[in-house]
Amino acid sequence: MRRQSVNLWAVLVCVVIGQVVPALWYGAFSDKWMALNGFTPEQIKAATSPAPYLASIVSSSFAAYTIAWVFTKIPVKSLFAGFVIGLLFGVVFVLFETIVKDMFSLKPLLLSLIDGGVSAIVYAITGSILGGWRKYE
Repeated sequence: MRRQSVNLWAVLVCVVIGQVVPALWYGAFSDKWMALNGFTPEQIKAATSPAPYLASIVSSSFAAYTIAWVFTKIPVKSLFAGFVIGLLFGVVFVLFETIVKDMFSLKPLLLSLIDGGVSAIVYAITGSILGGWRKYE
């Protein structure tokens, strides 16, 4: 019986997608996101630093690898199963947690949906890729 293992190429693709999708997402919602946070475009430009981008790459790497590892244990053997489980992970572990944290911080629900929604989408796409692009030893 073949054993499923982590596909590092698939993980790398997921890390790249984990950078591209949020860039597009926040590009589409930038005006609303800035307004809900009380930021001005000048504040955003002045606060530009590579640190959040590096943190995003590291975070995406750990998340994608961990999901890939979990998928080998379950095991997830299809794109659709990966999509469903990835979406579940994103909604339950990120979106809901973001909503609760933001409720205690008195932030608007729409801001929580923007910030947590992108993670749910990225997790669903990551799950799809990892579920469909498997590696066996």
